This record gives sequence, C-alpha cells and structure tokens, in this order.
Amino acid sequence: MDASDPTKAVDDQHKIWLDEVLPNHERLMPIVQSLLESMVQKEKIEYLSVTGRVKNRDEALRKITSKQYREPHLQLTDLSGIRVVTFLEAQVIAISDVVRQLFEVDKGNSLDRTKTLGLDRLGYRSTHFVCTLGKRRAPLPEYAALGELKFEIQVRTVLQHAWAELAHDSSFKFTVALPSKIERKLNLYSGMLEIVDAGFDEISKEIDNYRASLEHKTINQISDAEIDSISLQRFIEESSIALGLPLESANADVLSDELRLFGVKTIGGLQQLLTPEFEQAYKAQIDDGYGVGFVRLLLMYNNIDRYFELASPPWGEMPVKPYKFLVSKFGEDKVQKLLKQHEKSIEGNLERSGQD
Repeated sequence: MDASDPTKAVDDQHKIWLDEVLPNHERLMPIVQSLLESMVQKEKIEYLSVTGRVKNRDEALRKITSKQYREPHLQLTDLSGIRVVTFLEAQVIAISDVVRQLFEVDKGNSLDRTKTLGLDRLGYRSTHFVCTLGKRRAPLPEYAALGELKFEIQVRTVLQHAWAELAHDSSFKFTVALPSKIERKLNLYSGMLEIVDAGFDEISKEIDNYRASLEHKTINQISDAEIDSISLQRFIEESSIALGLPLESANADVLSDELRLFGVKTIGGLQQLLTPEFEQAYKAQIDDGYGVGFVRLLLMYNNIDRYFELASPPWGEMPVKPYKFLVSKFGEDKVQKLLKQHEKSIEGNLERSGQD
C-alpha cells in the first residue's frame, strides 16, 4: 500500500494513540475493580464475581475499524472494563446504585438493555455503564493521567451472563442467521430464561418478607409456623433469651430431617418439648452451646430411644457436656449402649474431662 494512502495514515495514528493510552488503562482497570468490589462488599450486596480486562491493541484496532470510529478517543469507551455477575436482579439494581455513587457516569453512552432490547432479544439483558473516575479523584496524585479515561462496567445476573456468553461466542450456533421457525423457538426459550430470572428474584423477596414477618415475635406467636431454617432460627434465638444463655447461631438446615423423622412439624410442637425440667437441667449443666446441639438435646431428652431409632444421627462424636447431661437423666449404661449401637463416640478424653 502506498505510504501516502490516507487509510494507512489513520491506522498509524490510531496505533500511536493506543500505544500511549493502553498502559494507563492497565493501571486504571485494577483500581476500578478494587474500588467497586470493596464498596459492594461494604454494602453487603451478594455477588458471584467482579472481573476486569483491558483490550489489547489488535482488539482495539479491529473494533475501531469495524465500527468505523473517526474519533476513537471519544467513541471507544470500553478499552478497560469491569464485569459484575450477581445472582439476582435486585442485586443488579443495588450494584448499579453503587456504580452511580462511586463514579461519574456518562449517561449518553450508558444503557440498560432491559429497556432498549426488542421483544426478539429477550434473553440478553444487562446494565452497561460508561464511567470516569470523576472530578473528585482526578486531581489526586495516585490517579494522575487516569481521571478522564472512560471505562465500561457491565452488571448482570448469572443467567443473563450465561446467555450473553452464548450470544457472543462466534463458534456457537445461536450467533448465525436461523430459519424463522428455529429463530422463534430460540426467542421463546430466551424469554423463558428471563422469566426464570425474574422468578428467582421474586422468590428471594418472598423469603425476605417471610423472615421479616417472624422477626421480633415470641415462640408463642410463631407456634403455628411450619418448621424450616428461618422459623427454627427464631426458635433458637427466643430460647436463648428465655434461658438466659448464649446459643450460637448455626445452619439450622441440618436439623430438618431429624425433626421430620422425630415427628415435630411446627414450632409449637417443638415448644412442647421445652419443659421446665429440661430448662432447669440445661441451665445447670450446660452454660453455653450451639443452637443445633440445643435442639438435638431437646429431642433426645424428650425420648432418647426414639431419637436414635428414627433420626439416625448424622453426627459422629458427642461432646462431653451433652453426654453428661443425658447421663444425668438416662444413666451411663443406657447412653453408652445407644452410642455404641449407632457407632458414635464421645469427643475427647472423657476421664480427663471429668478430672478437669
């Protein structure tokens, strides 16, 4: 090609510009990633991942050419980019608010694909921001030469991310022009993906509402509640207050099968086992403990034979204090026999613990 060719001159100019600006984007990207991830964690917003990337020179040149950018320093806004993948749409909204607080958003170049995509593109939904570090950070020495650089932040759910990856994989079948019958089916399934995404978000909100409905209620007030991990946690919290003893929170999900096999279906049914005799013995012999262990002891104290027969205890060892607690009611021979039958052991050295 002739050296006087204006196309080559433009290409060379773009290469020079990219050689100058890309090192700054290499500095910028981890700064943006760290700022965003730190703030998301501070706000206690759940997310799957926060990743960053910087285009290399060849990638950038291809985009400049394919898009026919005349002013790439203004038009090429995604030389550096951050992608945040969340679990639910509500988290997309919350993280989008964080982005607006942290950075200066170029509203003209930013978009929400949930609003701009047509009905035939239901599957690919995400929120894209074009930002700069903003006027507050630009004068700071650590951000020298970075303040005016534009970068892109994409925020999407894991299902949106999966669809986007399929849609952009040049080797995948979905990216080609398809017969109308197949295209219609593809649109149908992509719409179903969006419905599932919205459904998960709705269920998450219902769980939050359910948890809020039990908060601050006494055991008597939730006696009709079906036993689940949320209602059981409330039972443990209220029992801790009633006993005046700390019961550390734990994953109550592990108790669901044991309670079901034991025949306890509601919080009221579990409350009936919490007799004055049990409370007095527990406070006298065990001055702390885990909520899960507390509930298991409640079942065993009520009917130790039934518990071992039906619940098929999933634990391996019994701590010394609970062992002695059960021995005080059922006798050592009985407790030892049951432990041996079910191949359970006593945690640590019992004799030494007794001397201590």
